[in-house]
Amino acid sequence: MSGEKIKRKAKKISVIVPNYNYAKYLKRRILSIGQQIYPVYELIVLDDASTDNSKTVIKRAVAEASRMKPEMRIKLIWNKKNSGKAISQWIKGVEAATGDYIWIAEADDIARKDFLSEVMKGFEKDQDVVLAYSESAIINKYGILMMPNFRKSRDREGTGHFKNSYIRPGKKEIEEIMAIRCTIPNVSAAVFKNTPELHKYLKLAEKFEQVGDWYLYVKLLENGKIFYNKRSLNLFRVHGGSATKRGIEHVRELEKMHEYFKDNYDLSQDVLDSMGVELGRIKQKYGIIK
Repeated sequence: MSGEKIKRKAKKISVIVPNYNYAKYLKRRILSIGQQIYPVYELIVLDDASTDNSKTVIKRAVAEASRMKPEMRIKLIWNKKNSGKAISQWIKGVEAATGDYIWIAEADDIARKDFLSEVMKGFEKDQDVVLAYSESAIINKYGILMMPNFRKSRDREGTGHFKNSYIRPGKKEIEEIMAIRCTIPNVSAAVFKNTPELHKYLKLAEKFEQVGDWYLYVKLLENGKIFYNKRSLNLFRVHGGSATKRGIEHVRELEKMHEYFKDNYDLSQDVLDSMGVELGRIKQKYGIIK
């Protein structure tokens, strides 16, 4: 599709970039938004009282991105005090957004230039899609590609679930694979419809320390469809290292999510067995069990 046709058909997308002390990654992140083939209606950058030179980098990068997309609206939000929670910044960004679709683009990640044009196809193909996302590749803190995709780690059962792109009912996605683990490894890979439900479930997700994103995806998908694009259009930066204390909280919240699925879904025995294996794997990962 030509650039002019994309512009004529384009939906209004608000891109939210929440940042805390990621000055060294911000320029590339913001420019990867400015370089999108698909039009960007609004760019909202939130700084959570960073102690590095993030503000300076943001101002310069946004100015450069604005030259790439002069029609793009700009909002800069500076917190005077650190919120201490990433999802609190997501909420603030969504509340400030005026677009019909939301892309929460984490400050240390990168998007390929056709990320939006490819992911938005899900909403164009089926009006019942509420969440569309792409495959992600993994890069390290230096930007070096470590893994081309997350398929193996998300489909440990070897079902081939992520082999092809698809649109399917959210409840079916939950019953077959998302009840086992969070299969959207990075919010930067996802675009959401800007609905009252998004606002509602974001606020409820704030009660979680580790799995708030998983909770959000599940609650949205209970009343809509999901679109998955098999191309690795999102570059997810992994910094490494997780403390045992964080692991204990992760296990506690994983157990809570698993109980929710068991209470509210008719899960197959294979899925129930896989949930048990997944819990054991996470416990072993954090050294909670040997």
